[in-house]
Amino acid sequence: MLGLCLPGGGAKGAFQAGVVYGLYEMGVNFDIISGTSIGAINSYFIYKGCIEKLKQVWTNIDEERYKNCVCTNNILENDMLIDILKKLEGENSYIKSVYINYIKVIDKDIKEVVVDITKVKDKLDIIKYSSSIPYRTQNGILMKDIIENFDFKKVSEEFKEDIKNGVYDGYSLDGGLINNTLLSPFIKNKVKKLIIIPLRNNYQVPDYLLQSYNLEEIVVISPQRNLEPRDTLRFENEFCIDLFNEGYKLSKDIIIKEDKNEGIKI
Repeated sequence: MLGLCLPGGGAKGAFQAGVVYGLYEMGVNFDIISGTSIGAINSYFIYKGCIEKLKQVWTNIDEERYKNCVCTNNILENDMLIDILKKLEGENSYIKSVYINYIKVIDKDIKEVVVDITKVKDKLDIIKYSSSIPYRTQNGILMKDIIENFDFKKVSEEFKEDIKNGVYDGYSLDGGLINNTLLSPFIKNKVKKLIIIPLRNNYQVPDYLLQSYNLEEIVVISPQRNLEPRDTLRFENEFCIDLFNEGYKLSKDIIIKEDKNEGIKI
């Protein structure tokens, strides 16, 4: 079996899409997927078997709609992508499970929730939770104004303060706030090869994963450039196309082989 882990990273998710599209061209199919935040959104395209649509979306970003959307309720708006997911049809028959994580805020405390969306009806609700980034929107603020003044460290500090003050009680939010690389499903469900596509160039495989896998069973495909936290909000067409192409090119360096019993594998 082949596993795929898609961490979060906002607009940097274009890199993941490029890798996935390149592997798709080579006939690679995944059995188990995990996704967080933008990784959850990308995983849904794969689950629905809509890889061509995945490419189309990431190489044709609607910058104006994104920058002019109004964010309210103390979260960053993600309806632009969720609306696209609602229109996807089909299903990838190879996929056995798609695990998505998000956090639930109860009584000023946060708890991670992990759901296999292949087993539930409210799939898109789970995806939306996982990609809902907290932000002090006051009475409403345009995304373009958020982008201009975005300070990831400040946002993180404000979120911790707002949790203590009960601002987010009852909310379901971005899983990446506490666990941006969802690996637990692959410990419970051992795969022959695990592909991790982090959205930073200094990712290190955690020791706890190496208790279940050896390094030969893990493939890490990460951007070669140094991406910044503020790039999370850079849903700009040129930026996303560039990242998509980088991921696509790197995917072609992956060696694949064909197993007569299991088809194309890495």
